[in-house]
Amino acid sequence: MTKKIICLSGWGQKFDSLESIFDPIFFGQNLVKSIDYSKMNSLEEFFEEAAKVENPDILVGWSLGGQLALRAIEKEILKPKLLVLLAPPFQMVKDSKIRSGMAKKTFDEFYNNFANAPTQTLQQFAILTAMNDRHATEIAKNLDINDKNFAQLKFWLKELERFSCFDLDFTKCLRTLYFHGAGDMIVHLSQSEYFAQRIQNFRLEIFKNCGHAPHLSDMEKLRGIIYDEIAKI
Repeated sequence: MTKKIICLSGWGQKFDSLESIFDPIFFGQNLVKSIDYSKMNSLEEFFEEAAKVENPDILVGWSLGGQLALRAIEKEILKPKLLVLLAPPFQMVKDSKIRSGMAKKTFDEFYNNFANAPTQTLQQFAILTAMNDRHATEIAKNLDINDKNFAQLKFWLKELERFSCFDLDFTKCLRTLYFHGAGDMIVHLSQSEYFAQRIQNFRLEIFKNCGHAPHLSDMEKLRGIIYDEIAKI
């Protein structure tokens, strides 16, 4: 049976970069759509756009896209049968509640670098995304970075700083499949534990020798795991 799939890519990445996961040769013909939040100027605009799409069987979110997926589920705007999360931050910037986040000073430096030199900063971000991955050089070279919408990307970067999943109600979450790279330099692996403690039907898959892009590190393994989960819904 054809499945409806919605994808939400990571910050600074091409909005449809996750669609390649669902290769029809592997999954068969499905209806795959990506929501381009990077062109939007507010969270409310994202929610309005999400409310217009047909409710998905599968919702996929990478990094910031994962946070947005969870927020749309909390508001019951999207009600997927399966949620697939790719290394979302539980909280991007560390404080007294979470020590494995990014230092505020480091985040501010990154934000200022992006504001002053967005293209160069996105290229550096691609290197950081690929760091500690066994395919680091190839991933950094081939990442589809977003080369436009710089003003909107500044807004979403600030949203990453501001938002914490401590503020989320997780009771609306159904089956969740969560992937994280053991060597992730953007979102520390230990942040996965906060999700595991709060989502009742939760499956964690940790990829070794992998950075912040588990779907690019071992696409075939990731596809196989997703395929098995889809068969259960």
